[in-house]
Amino acid sequence: MMWTITLKIARYKPGEPARTDTFQVSIDPERTVLDSIEKIWAEQDRSLVFRHACHHASCGSCAMVVNGVEILPCIKLIKDVTKPGGTLIIEPLHNFPVISDLVVDMGPFFERMQIVKMPIVGPADPLPNQEPNEYNRFDDCIECGMCLSACPVVATDSKYLGPAALAAAYQILSSGDGNLSAQAWEAVDGEHGLWRCHVAFECSAVCPSNVDPAGKIMALRRRMTVERIRHLLGLGSSKKKREK
Repeated sequence: MMWTITLKIARYKPGEPARTDTFQVSIDPERTVLDSIEKIWAEQDRSLVFRHACHHASCGSCAMVVNGVEILPCIKLIKDVTKPGGTLIIEPLHNFPVISDLVVDMGPFFERMQIVKMPIVGPADPLPNQEPNEYNRFDDCIECGMCLSACPVVATDSKYLGPAALAAAYQILSSGDGNLSAQAWEAVDGEHGLWRCHVAFECSAVCPSNVDPAGKIMALRRRMTVERIRHLLGLGSSKKKREK
């Protein structure tokens, strides 16, 4: 069984006005949204620019907005987002500079993560007969940027630390010897930090890895509130010693 569907894809090339191009494709509804985009590239328009790598939701590089919702198109089936004869409106992630078509500059995401010194990989229990330096465990966050795209605060405050970095700060503080640098503490508890969150939970709704950044922001708020109360009561701080 094949469906004919329409894809309206946002297009942008440096020095040219933005536009939307319309394509029709015939495709098995059991295939993915990314398959339909690759089909357009292969058969209709080789100038279409998009990003992908793993094809199984491990790298996060293909993230985009489809019908107003952030998704990983490599795992989203056609039948789950449209119907026979339906239309998919495809855009690049929101709140990021667009490089070309569906590809955005991920620099703002990694700049935020760098503030809290978030490691991409962390420690794990070794397999039998392995030395500690022979393994790595990839953290749950796949650095897809979907949480920043969905966040209404990021859309209005370019300096907001954002859900991924705040969730990372919580993860670091919750680890055994977790410490945040003075710069990270200032960013987390500052004007553009965790108190700017509007508790929309849009970030957790679109997260493909169940990181639940909104839940971690709320936990971070509770921790910070306790710290402030302890300070006001003259009880000192329960924070671990900050890195210099």
